[in-house]
Amino acid sequence: MAGLLQLWITASAACVAAGWILSALHALNLLGYLIFICLGGLGVWRWWSRRVLRSPLDWRTRKRRYVRRFKCALPLIFAVTALLAALGGALYAPNNYDALTYRVPRMLHWWSASGWHWITTSNPRMNNRSADFEWLTMPLLVFTHSDRLFFLLNIAGYLFLPGLIFAVFTRVGVSARVAWNWMWLLPMGYCYVMQAGSIGNDTIAVVYVLASLYFSLQAYSTGRDKDLWMAILAAALATGIKGTNLPLLLPLAAGILFAMRRVRLRISGTAAVIIVALLISFLTAGILNFYYSGDWNDRSEDRDLDQMELRNPIAGIIGNSIELSLQMVAPPLLPGAHRLSAGITRLVPGHLSAMLKRDFPSFDLGLGELPQEESSGLGLGIGCAVLAALLFLPFRPKMPDRRCWKGCILGGLAWVSLVFFMMKLGAFCPGRLISAFYPLLLVPAVIFPANRELISRRWWKALAVLAGLYAIIALILTPSRPLWPANECLRRLCEKFPGNAQLARAREVYEVYSHRSNSLGPLAAHIPPSVSIVGLIEGEDDTELALWYPFGRRRVHHLMGMEQSKRPNLEWAVVKNDLLGETAKSFGDWLRTTGGAVVATETITSKVSVGPEKWSVVRFKPASDLH
Repeated sequence: MAGLLQLWITASAACVAAGWILSALHALNLLGYLIFICLGGLGVWRWWSRRVLRSPLDWRTRKRRYVRRFKCALPLIFAVTALLAALGGALYAPNNYDALTYRVPRMLHWWSASGWHWITTSNPRMNNRSADFEWLTMPLLVFTHSDRLFFLLNIAGYLFLPGLIFAVFTRVGVSARVAWNWMWLLPMGYCYVMQAGSIGNDTIAVVYVLASLYFSLQAYSTGRDKDLWMAILAAALATGIKGTNLPLLLPLAAGILFAMRRVRLRISGTAAVIIVALLISFLTAGILNFYYSGDWNDRSEDRDLDQMELRNPIAGIIGNSIELSLQMVAPPLLPGAHRLSAGITRLVPGHLSAMLKRDFPSFDLGLGELPQEESSGLGLGIGCAVLAALLFLPFRPKMPDRRCWKGCILGGLAWVSLVFFMMKLGAFCPGRLISAFYPLLLVPAVIFPANRELISRRWWKALAVLAGLYAIIALILTPSRPLWPANECLRRLCEKFPGNAQLARAREVYEVYSHRSNSLGPLAAHIPPSVSIVGLIEGEDDTELALWYPFGRRRVHHLMGMEQSKRPNLEWAVVKNDLLGETAKSFGDWLRTTGGAVVATETITSKVSVGPEKWSVVRFKPASDLH
């Protein structure tokens, strides 16, 4: 695994660095990436010839080992979840809402301009979010002109998880038998399985977090500086993927400092690695945010970030604790979730509810009928397994031996990082945002000797299998990529039971998800294929992706400010009827002011919680016809 993991980290760092470098050279295009791949291919071949060709594998022995391993229940369930996740990713177009609203659109904006730039848009997330996931998938976009293969990044990362969890756990003092159980069990958490076939960027960071610790611990044992360099690059990638992982620098930096005591560093190589690490980390996005907006996090224009940043740490700890607890016990199917959520909300004491409403604006006790990748934590199965491990400890109160000191320190620092996260950030879905935290948070619980006895109990084995089955159920039922004929079955059920509100809602949810990746497609159908640029007036949480089809042949121009109050210098535009500039009193007034003519109007539902909204395709007379 070490060789493949080293290749993964090196290739990831190279892709991210290439994105920024090609942008600086205004060469973010097919030719630029061809040159990059040719140069990178030489390095891959050198690695392959040294590590693989000189070390032939006994495939028969490996085949027997795999067959024997996957006869066990937990590895078999993991293999089934990985297969189902890959199948869902291959069958369905990406529909992760964050990706559709800003991550993929900004990739298209950068590609059309041959490099990164600060985009003029009503959606500030296109500019202020970290960009490593985009740079990792940009070569796929440039070469295939499609986003259908983006899920391969998450699938590959998901397959790394068992080996990484086992390697890190055993190196910090967890029993090999205990680590073997958790290496298969922990990846069954909803937050991992739901994004394994997705293009979400939350759980892929856990691979880089674990890789950083793995190489740090490896460097501590071997004294090789190359292992330490891999640890530094992986830590930088973890923060560059998502800024909410910045608190994890505390345990990751501790692991690197442990290793530095045993490693004799080469100054030139280490300096080069640090420069690359700074480039691919969140630091680059922070500097650009500060340069263009005056704030490293750009909260001035982003209302979501402004609401999520907490000023009352007590409210943050209480609110996040309640939300995380609920997301940890969410079942794979929960009919009547909204009524249950309302009942739980009423149980919150009045003074506490008032404080959370004031100091934690994003606080939300809403539960979903089904786990969704945008809001899932570990889920009921893994939550019960973790709770069982914690409750079993007092019955066997034997302390870990002295060899577990690294695990105690790193796990303790991870909990400090979590407390800091909870004090500073208040979101409605913390269970998803801390996906990269979970393995390290688990270490202090599973490091105790009592876990060796726990995993041999029959009820524990049954609980572990049940947790895996919950993950499979969630993958099959998820509205994002259902692996059953959801729309047809729900249509027939609604016809048979016409007054059932839950069935009607379920049908609407599945229907909206099935068209989410192409939600503005009905509008794009009214625009001639020959049109190369389309104007757009949208809200900060709408998706423009369908207007870019086919990728590489058309681009979208956001109409902002004064451009909304006068005739734009283009022929076609798509407008959300109730979102216009301050100078226009209504959609009709805007049409009269700009001289546009409505070609078509569609009612589109992008979110079930928001409901249907009116959009229009507007055509303006060509400039030559005005004279």
